[in-house]
Amino acid sequence: MQNKSKFLLAMGLLLTVLISPAGTGWAQDAGVPWDKLSPDEQKTLQPFAKRWDQLPPNKQARLKKGANRWDQLTPQQRRNMKRKMKAWKRLTPEQRKRVRKKFNRFSKLTPEERQQLRHSRKWFKNLPPKKKRQLRKRWQNLPPEKRQQILKRQHRKQILKRKWRDMTPDQRQQFKKRTQQRQHR
Repeated sequence: MQNKSKFLLAMGLLLTVLISPAGTGWAQDAGVPWDKLSPDEQKTLQPFAKRWDQLPPNKQARLKKGANRWDQLTPQQRRNMKRKMKAWKRLTPEQRKRVRKKFNRFSKLTPEERQQLRHSRKWFKNLPPKKKRQLRKRWQNLPPEKRQQILKRQHRKQILKRKWRDMTPDQRQQFKKRTQQRQHR
């Protein structure tokens, strides 16, 4: 009987801890009061000062994290960010939606695909302006079906590169044989 009482007492304490705000993390969901922010964070987050306490805790956390990143930037990096933010504000809602969609697609790429895309962008950026215009015009003049074919082919190449990298030497040899057989048909 005494063991049963100890067990019930222990279970009661456990339930109390689990249900209490501290046990469930509710206390963390209260957000950070403005006066608990560092002076640097308050300075950076000044535009949010009046409504800080009304912001959801997850938004406060994101803003606080962003403020800390901002404080780590060099003056040149800050100027670049301000310039980019001004450009972002000038975009229409539809343009912003397209940018977000592209960003989401980019973030879903593998690290190798991202690197390849960055490399291609850098290559294109370093071309002479006349050559850039020619390539853009050539791409824009392609029928949509042809553009889609090119993009699919590029995607297949990326998949094959990934598969090739993961193959054993024997698997690579078998793959080469199958490919050669298909080409001779």
